[in-house]
Formats: sequence, C-alpha cells, structure tokens
Amino acid sequence: MTESATFSVAELDHLAFPLVNRFFKENGHKGKARGGERAWIARNEQGVIVAGLRASPKSAGYLLRSVWVSGNARRQGIGSRLLNQTMKDMKSLASATCWCYPYSHLETFYRRAGFIFPEIESIPSDILQPYQRYQQQGQDFLLMARFPQ
Repeated sequence: MTESATFSVAELDHLAFPLVNRFFKENGHKGKARGGERAWIARNEQGVIVAGLRASPKSAGYLLRSVWVSGNARRQGIGSRLLNQTMKDMKSLASATCWCYPYSHLETFYRRAGFIFPEIESIPSDILQPYQRYQQQGQDFLLMARFPQ
C-alpha cells in the first residue's frame, strides 16, 4: 500500500472486487471489476474509498477500463496518483504497455500521466477493433497508450 498525507492506494484481491464495484455504482459509474482483471482503490484518511481503477489483461499489456474518482474528491490529484501508482505496479509485469479509451476532455490528464497517441501500426487488434466500434457508435473516446520506459 502506498501512503500519502490524505489517502492510500492498494491493489485489491479478486475477493475484494465487490468493494470497488460498490464504489463505482454509488458514484454513478457503470463499470464492474470482473475475474481476470486487476483493480486498485484509493482510500481517504477515514478509510473511505474515494477512487477506483480497473484494468483488463490484453494481448499487448493492459486496457484501463475504469478510472473513477468520487465527485467530492475530484481536482485533488487523487486520480493522477492512483493512476501513477497503478502504472508502477504494472511495470513489474512482463508486458507493461497500458492502453485506454479516455473521453476526449481527459486528454490532458492522460498526457500528464505519460500516455500518448500511438501509431496505428502499433495497436493490437484486440485494442483497435473495440475502439473503432466506439467511434462508429459516435462515442467521444480517444485511444491512448503508455509504453514501457
């Protein structure tokens, strides 16, 4: 667990996924952590979950499926620190590339965390094909990646 002055970050065991799923639901996010995924949470000093993140393994790394901060905890750097700690944890894996489909208004947030727009040739089909479907549906998503450093 990584400590800070106001919150701590920890990866959850699969048996604890209901904690992050309840957080997502109570905070208006439709995502759910499922078997085979990894999930992290940030708790405030009182032990209350204030942010959650889940990632799914893919052929070339991980796909961030949810990065969510409760409304009253936003703009305090919690999402950035949760994301950065998650990236440090993932670097210990054999494949550390992390992909995401952020909403376009979050481009700056992800750029600050080291994400870039990848060359189309570098995008594996299990990442590119869902993104293309989202685009066809009119979703306001980007496709970004953070490659091993």
